[in-house]
Amino acid sequence: MARQLKVPTLEMDMEEVRIVRWLVEEGSEVRKGDPLLEIDTDKTSFEIESPADGVIRDLRGEEGETVPVGATLAYVTEPGEDLPEEPEAKPEEEPEPAQETTRHPQGSRTEVPPRGDGRVVRASPAARRAAAERGLPIEEIPGSGPHGRVYLSDVLEMDYEESAAEVEVVKEPEFPEPSAREPLSRTRRIGAERTARSFSEIPHFYLTRDLKADRLLELLDRLREKMEPAPSLTELVTLTVARTLGAHPRLNGRYADGELELNPQVNLGVAVATEEGLVVPVVKGADALSLRDLVPTIKDLVQRAWGGKLAPEELSGGTFTLSNLGMMGIDSFNAIINPPEAAILAIGRVRTVPQWREGEWVPHRVISATLSIDHRAADGADGSRFLEDLQECFLDWELLL
Repeated sequence: MARQLKVPTLEMDMEEVRIVRWLVEEGSEVRKGDPLLEIDTDKTSFEIESPADGVIRDLRGEEGETVPVGATLAYVTEPGEDLPEEPEAKPEEEPEPAQETTRHPQGSRTEVPPRGDGRVVRASPAARRAAAERGLPIEEIPGSGPHGRVYLSDVLEMDYEESAAEVEVVKEPEFPEPSAREPLSRTRRIGAERTARSFSEIPHFYLTRDLKADRLLELLDRLREKMEPAPSLTELVTLTVARTLGAHPRLNGRYADGELELNPQVNLGVAVATEEGLVVPVVKGADALSLRDLVPTIKDLVQRAWGGKLAPEELSGGTFTLSNLGMMGIDSFNAIINPPEAAILAIGRVRTVPQWREGEWVPHRVISATLSIDHRAADGADGSRFLEDLQECFLDWELLL
């Protein structure tokens, strides 16, 4: 019996995925559990496995194409088995014009007609959107997919050909030939796409403050003598941030469609640099954990992040992120917000600076903290109050207990 291969729901808020590459071809024989293709979500990459033994038929979707959750990607059939019939949509049953219309040069909008031979046009949602945006009649675009299905790449190719005939070609600036090319890992590629989208879509602004850290560092020294496993500075700062965020729900929320969604708990992401790139495992309910529970939890997540052994659910659901580059000698830096979160805190190294106290200069230690904020979710006053409360926790560590 033919089995459909569909785009699965891998995360609660996932609506679509991008096809990275197919690992099989039309007609390939596969076994149940064999990896068939690699897809990207907003947070990570996955391999989709075969649901049964059989032959790959009616393969759909090209590398680089975005497809919605639940879309059929292929069928796995028994050798010689016919594909199941899919009902053909009648022209008058096409979706509403706002979604399935074509903009003509005169500006009129009509339903998508069938091809000249009377068949309804088969096209991916991404192809239909792209054709409508460019004013290209979808029925006039040759489809490269099975049964003439039109893919996004078909639309882009036709748009390029038409544009090349109308627009004067501008000579690109010349650059030296690269000495080598290094392909990005999946983690770095996903990070590049997410940070580019975050920086272009989210209105970032930054607040920087030197936090007095003498008392916090003294506490850290004592805890290292008494606790097993011994905490790191990052873990102690994580505790202060998680406890402080409870009084600042805007920074622990997210902006969505003109509203601010507030989260009932603090799910704190901790940025970890691995050989494959930056990953952000999430400590769920960090505000409710004691230091004795928080320290081994973070150490375990970091260790498995280095080994590439984190589960998808451990990389999603974050409400706020902490990034520490102090151990690498960085004084301060501006971090890019991890969407859909509203803020991220960047921590620099411990520095010794002079302070005028009782008629003389005395040394004291500070840590630079830079808060990046989505200005749609919070403003400067919200961020300033958060940093002030964080400073109070650094000075009066009893507030953490």
